[in-house]
Amino acid sequence: MGAPKRIAVFLDGTWNTVGDNTNVWRLKSLCDPADPEQAVYYSVGVGTQLGERIRGGLFGYGLDHEITDAYKWLVDNYNEGDRLFIFGFSRGAYTARSLSGFISKCGLLKPGSPLSINQLYGRYRRRTDRTIRELIQSIESGATPQASLVLEESWLLRYSSPITIDFIGVWDTVGSLGVPVGMKRNVAKYRFLDTHLRLSNTNAYHALAVDEHRASFTPTLWTRTTAAGANPAPARPIENVEQRWFVGAHANVGGGYPSDLLAQVPLGWLMAKAATHGLKFRGVVETDQANVNSPIADSYAGFLEGMYRFFSRRYFRPIGAEASVGSTATTSTINETIDRSVFDRWRTNPSYRPQNLEAWASRNRVDPSEITHSVLAADANVKVPD
Repeated sequence: MGAPKRIAVFLDGTWNTVGDNTNVWRLKSLCDPADPEQAVYYSVGVGTQLGERIRGGLFGYGLDHEITDAYKWLVDNYNEGDRLFIFGFSRGAYTARSLSGFISKCGLLKPGSPLSINQLYGRYRRRTDRTIRELIQSIESGATPQASLVLEESWLLRYSSPITIDFIGVWDTVGSLGVPVGMKRNVAKYRFLDTHLRLSNTNAYHALAVDEHRASFTPTLWTRTTAAGANPAPARPIENVEQRWFVGAHANVGGGYPSDLLAQVPLGWLMAKAATHGLKFRGVVETDQANVNSPIADSYAGFLEGMYRFFSRRYFRPIGAEASVGSTATTSTINETIDRSVFDRWRTNPSYRPQNLEAWASRNRVDPSEITHSVLAADANVKVPD
């Protein structure tokens, strides 16, 4: 079987092509192709042809295939002991996290299994079906007799493995698939997708765009929910899980605009994280110093040829939002941070005063111009490594 490999899956976003030079494509191209202990999968994403662009971008068309195609490749290439890295941008980030959810719930099939991937994906879609780990724990504890399992459950335990996902790296996960307001009913069938962070996700990092103003591109941050009266789960160390805010609109952070310097910083950040955890690259990302005041794209004004403004106001993403406390549960984001480049731009460019950053500074009673390092969004006095 050979030495354990590092397996990297790269999933690009809707409406991107290889020529768009997104951060997903750039990071994939930086992976060392000469390393025999490294295997790479890349999907350009849905929406490279005109018809697909409309169906994939507005209605979620093709998302199931993106997930199952990547899963099939993993079945063919993964061996026990391999380390798995998953990357994505925009809807590709949503796909990456959904793929992680699929694997977390159903495990990874062994080659030659009598269970089909489509059958397993059907199980993933059914929220009430137990996960592979729940089945294992229930059998081992004696709560579920082996003889009471239905055939699909027996085969799941025999032919699928509950693997660990060593690394998830995503740029600006779009919460509702980037669907404009009023069209969300068209993707209701995708509500089963699990994009949450699981204990089987060892390391997870999320780059977020401060200056994206399309409400339909609301980011899906990793959160944790604690039932009323229950003890919260142990906190995830920031060394292993981090969600960091960067200057720019959606594609400034995830890449795709021509000659865009802003994309370099979030690319370099995720690349450094992946390298720390063992992924091998054949080069480095050199950050141009001029990026501190590189133009920010007005994605809101240009979206849908300017028509978007007629049915959605300019939206400012909350940074370091307070926990949402309900009668039955409390939900809070996990390990939000703000990159030092955000404060560098504030300090050197008097016209850069985004409302969401102003609101964050007011709540924390800090002057962004005096901050010279990356900080925890929940507490501006806590410095985090760049």
